[in-house]
Formats: sequence, structure tokens, C-alpha cells
Amino acid sequence: MKSYRNLTFIDFQNDFVAPNGALTFDNGKGDVNLIQRTKAFFNELPANYFATAVVTYDTHFPKTYAKTEEGKTFPLHCAIGTKGWELAVDKNVINQKIPVVQYLRKSTYDMWGASPDTVRIDICAQTKEVVLFGVVSDICVKAGIVGWLKRGATVTVLEDLTRGIVKQMREVIQEEPFKRAIIKGQLKITTSHHFLQQFQNQRS
Repeated sequence: MKSYRNLTFIDFQNDFVAPNGALTFDNGKGDVNLIQRTKAFFNELPANYFATAVVTYDTHFPKTYAKTEEGKTFPLHCAIGTKGWELAVDKNVINQKIPVVQYLRKSTYDMWGASPDTVRIDICAQTKEVVLFGVVSDICVKAGIVGWLKRGATVTVLEDLTRGIVKQMREVIQEEPFKRAIIKGQLKITTSHHFLQQFQNQRS
């Protein structure tokens, strides 16, 4: 069975990273540097290096959000169809670089959890190599990594394109089951610059 490289890009939406987003970093200032680094990565990414991508959207509905578990902890954010729900990078660049892009709406922290779109992740069932990044390290990114590890994939996390609320990526991977996955070589952490540099070195 052929194995495909997959890019998993988690919840990189305006309400989380852009200035004045509903739940953005740094007391509403957002993380402009994170946005710029992520845009630069996609611009520099060689076309067709990844066969597939899963791009997740945290997705909520104003009429029902207050009754959800998340609604008990956080104010309404990423309401479908709003500017805050949209990606903080250009979807067209992603589509140009990766042949098959799966846009996944999710209403829970976990991209593998209960969602009408979850079954569509089967498009990546043959994936064994995953590069993953997004927000936030200690909740949704963490859940995404766990899901791929359970499915037998080798996961590389780009730590400079990933940010947490309480814990950053280097702290998250000190937890189980991540420490075991690192020892086994199933989980790796690097920067976007080093990742792209490695690719260039392989070609030369």
C-alpha cells in the first residue's frame, strides 16, 4: 500500500491569532509574528511535497454554543461564516501547493471527535508521515497528535508555527504518551526553517 505525506494544519483562524480576535493571544493583540511565519512557510513550501492536507476549522453556532461544554469555559468564538472563523492565511496558497486538501469543520477540541466531517479524514487513511502545526499546543494540537500516533503515523511538529495557552510545544511533549513516541522515533519536533532546509538538502 502506498504511503502519503500529509500536512495537518489545526485551527489557524482569526479568532485565535489575529488582532482583536474573540480568543486571540496576548490580551487581544494577536500573534502577528506567528501569522507571518506561517504565511512564509506556505509560500516557501515546494508544490506537491505533501499529497494530502487536513485543515481544521473550529466551528460554532451562536444559537447553540452556550449549551455546549466549551461554552461553559470560553466565550463564543469561531462562529461559522464570520471573519473570526476564517483562516488567518490564504487558502489559495494551500490549494496551489497540495493536491488534495481536506477542510474539516469541528465543534470539539479533538479533530478526531464527534463531528459530521470526521469520517472524511479517511481520505488520509494511507498516511504514515505527518507534519503538523497550528493552535493551540496544549489543547487542539495535542489532540491532533494523539490521533495520528494512534493511527500509526510518524508525526513531525513544527514548533515555531505552533502556540499554546498554558503550555508550549516543548512542554507538551514532556507528557505521556509523547515521551514514549519520541523514544520510538514516532514523534519529532523541529522548526519550519529546519524542515524546509532539510528538504532542500535532500534535493541537492
